[in-house]
Amino acid sequence: MSQHQSDIFTTLPWHILEAILEKLEDLSSLHSIYRASPAVFSLLHEDGTARRIIQRIMDSSMPAETRVLICKFACLRWNARLVADMDSFIEQYVNNDKYTNLPRELPLGTLCDILAASATIHYLAHAGIHEMIDRCMALEFFHTKNEDLKYMRGFGRHPTGPRERMYQEDVGAPSAVEEQRVIRALWSVFLTWELRDAVYGLSPRLNWSADEVQKLQNLHTENIWHCEQTWKGHVSGQLMEEARTMVEWCSCLFPTLPCPVERYHAAKALARRAQWQYQCNCPPPRAIDIGKRDDEITSEALSYKFVTRRLATHCISPLLHVSFRVFRCFGFVFWDQERMAALGLLPSRDGSPALPQAPRSELDMYARWVSILNADELDEIEERKEHFVPGTERPVCGI
Repeated sequence: MSQHQSDIFTTLPWHILEAILEKLEDLSSLHSIYRASPAVFSLLHEDGTARRIIQRIMDSSMPAETRVLICKFACLRWNARLVADMDSFIEQYVNNDKYTNLPRELPLGTLCDILAASATIHYLAHAGIHEMIDRCMALEFFHTKNEDLKYMRGFGRHPTGPRERMYQEDVGAPSAVEEQRVIRALWSVFLTWELRDAVYGLSPRLNWSADEVQKLQNLHTENIWHCEQTWKGHVSGQLMEEARTMVEWCSCLFPTLPCPVERYHAAKALARRAQWQYQCNCPPPRAIDIGKRDDEITSEALSYKFVTRRLATHCISPLLHVSFRVFRCFGFVFWDQERMAALGLLPSRDGSPALPQAPRSELDMYARWVSILNADELDEIEERKEHFVPGTERPVCGI
């Protein structure tokens, strides 16, 4: 049987096929069908059809922040020559949030680049999510037996009071909130990698001065977004922490590729493989679920808020001045409250039944977070405390 005869979409009128494609759950699904179906391939090559379908899938299945990042990525792929230097990039692509829709003038090649990038990001997102969940499930948590404990002394070497092993639960597949947070972080990383590729990749498209190239090379990927987060004034730390988490995970995925541009090309190659899809049983989140939880996706994760506003700042916390960096490899910045409660690190959502592994007191909750860290990390926290100047927000000596 020929390929055309096995393509069920060839029997459909194009207006019906277009209506079906617009109802797909995400762009990676459209990418798979586009590669497999000659009928869909032909339809998307009709003038304006691909942009219209992609835009409608974005509108129905993605939070606004992710749509903006995708539009920025498309415009940078299409009009990179308009970016004269680092300041120009920040002005056009970092501080400008008017990218709400794909331009009508986008060529088909750029639209196909969006689909390929979406497929790659879907692969990276699920591979990263499952690896970080596995790390969480491999942790050995301990909680205090003494429910009346009010303060922990000598937590690094001699924990106060007896402790016992606590067992966490796995709540299963990632929720819509968790998946969309990871996907948002990866799109921000891809956008900055695209800039690096355009400036000093294998076939640079921008003729920047040596000073501007050096400035970009010396800038960490996630720090490019610092201006945007300062300007927005909300969830700035979390957005940067999300990007840092995925940058570190990608560096672990490609350990022999130290350069961001090399990792970018290696990641994009994943979408061109015949068996590129990450093998997991996660159902695609329904668009209605994403719409209902859009506010939760864009708000601060409870785990990030707890670490930065209580664990690192509360006077009775044994991890005073702790950096979120030490928890980064576990993906805590992405997890929703249900997963953090199942791990036994945070209370359940209000109105939900209490879990057996729920923290029994504030100090018990602190003890569990302490048990995550190794001796070197605990020593680093002690060193930070010794160099911390009261009344400031940072330690001296740059520790």
